Amino acid sequence: DRRWNTAGTGGISLFTLGSSRKPRSTPTKGQHIVLPEGGASAQRREKPSAAAFSPQIERKIPGAITAVVIVCVVIALALTVSQTLLQVNVRQTSLRDQLMSQINVVNTCDQTLIPFDKLVMAQYDKNRFSSTAAPPPSFEELTESYRAVVGDIAPSRTQLEDAIAALEALVPSLSDNKDKEAAHQAITAARARLNMLESGVGIIDESLMATEAFAQTQKGWKKLIDADAAAREATSLLRDMSKENVKASLARSSEAVTLLSEAHSLFSQAHEGYPSLDLQDLIDYAAKREEAQNTAIMADQAYLDRDKEMLEQRNAEYNRLEEEAAALAEKMGDDPAQKVVDLYNVSIAENVQSYDAERVKAGNADTFLRDYLGSVNE
Repeated sequence: DRRWNTAGTGGISLFTLGSSRKPRSTPTKGQHIVLPEGGASAQRREKPSAAAFSPQIERKIPGAITAVVIVCVVIALALTVSQTLLQVNVRQTSLRDQLMSQINVVNTCDQTLIPFDKLVMAQYDKNRFSSTAAPPPSFEELTESYRAVVGDIAPSRTQLEDAIAALEALVPSLSDNKDKEAAHQAITAARARLNMLESGVGIIDESLMATEAFAQTQKGWKKLIDADAAAREATSLLRDMSKENVKASLARSSEAVTLLSEAHSLFSQAHEGYPSLDLQDLIDYAAKREEAQNTAIMADQAYLDRDKEMLEQRNAEYNRLEEEAAALAEKMGDDPAQKVVDLYNVSIAENVQSYDAERVKAGNADTFLRDYLGSVNE
């Protein structure tokens, strides 16, 4: 019974011994039991290692699980990227809509600018004040044409300025190069129109002054010619001195005085309305001739009064004034209205150059925008 208990509590099982070997004798007191090398007890005394209890196992994630994880990650990334791209696309579509809206604002302003452009272009036509061309519109007609468009200029200016500000704020957010270029071209188109307004208004303002001064100078010049004819006739009547002829001469001299006074007034008004216009020689001439004709009237009256001394004194004074007037006439030229034309052309030259340049810029930008809008709407 003890042997079975010993084997059950850690002894060597009898079934481990070979059947052909004789069992060892029981050791005596004081002897040790020596187990064969490699025996079960020796193995029990050795410090067990991990390898003693389990075979070596590589702890790897099965391939199928790894693939699933990768697929999930890729799908998640794809969804994230797709959502981001969708958001970007939606934002860019919104920005493009804003761009289209601002381009439309610029185009809408042309409803005002096209009539304005036609008016401006007519003002710097080289033949506008030509004697061979049709008479230029009167000051009243030009003023009315200007008023017809000027009321819309201020709102258009504000719209263009607002469009430029909106487009400049929009550009940094645009990602598509075509959209960015379209925004830049729209800014150019709007700014060019603003510059056209500024230069065009300058041209029209100059034209208003020149148009009125031109008409006044022409009228004044005609009155000078008529006054000269009346003065010459008054002088010719005195070749045959008689009471009737002297009275007729006096009447013609009075008519000349009226005409010269009107000419003087017209030249003065032209200068006041167009301060850059120098008509001082015409003003001085008209004043001198008027003074001479008034002296002629006093001489005629002295003849009728039989005041010989006064007659001689007035005649001498008249001759002196006429000589002075003749010296002034040499400075006037043959067509004083040409002074207005020359001054006008010089005065608008810078604005005309600027207007033409901005007009070209606007046209080039408009061409690009038409192509851009066509490509977007396809």
